[in-house]
Amino acid sequence: TLFSQNAVPATWNQTQLMQLLIGVNQQLEVLERCLGQDVEWEEPSLESENARLALKIYFQGMNQYLQGKEYSH
Repeated sequence: TLFSQNAVPATWNQTQLMQLLIGVNQQLEVLERCLGQDVEWEEPSLESENARLALKIYFQGMNQYLQGKEYSH
């Protein structure tokens, strides 16, 4: 996996690395917006459902992005 401790260091294509970092940064911004919306929400039961859905969507998007870039299996 990408974050495996036993991975052999590899030479990364700098263009692909920058694309990965930009994509991760964009996903982080989306997550921060989602979390900001959830903090302001009034109803606790709906808030927890929205937070769960936002996180699910975030990680699905991250997984699809990494698979598209062939960084994840």
